[in-house]
Amino acid sequence: MSGFIEQLALAEKAAENIYFAKVNRELIEALHKRMRADKEFLSTFRSRAEAEAEAQATISPVVLKETSGG
Repeated sequence: MSGFIEQLALAEKAAENIYFAKVNRELIEALHKRMRADKEFLSTFRSRAEAEAEAQATISPVVLKETSGG
């Protein structure tokens, strides 16, 4: 009889392990998706910042003087 109970406990433990492995895989996939989205956002943000810095560097000092009111 104890062999049956042990088998039942093992089956329950196996089902539990399978469930939590699935949950872990889903959480890891969600984390990877979030990391990819963050990386894309940062890439876009850097590109815009670099373009703006480049545009600022190409503005002549005369234009800057005229727009600053000096």
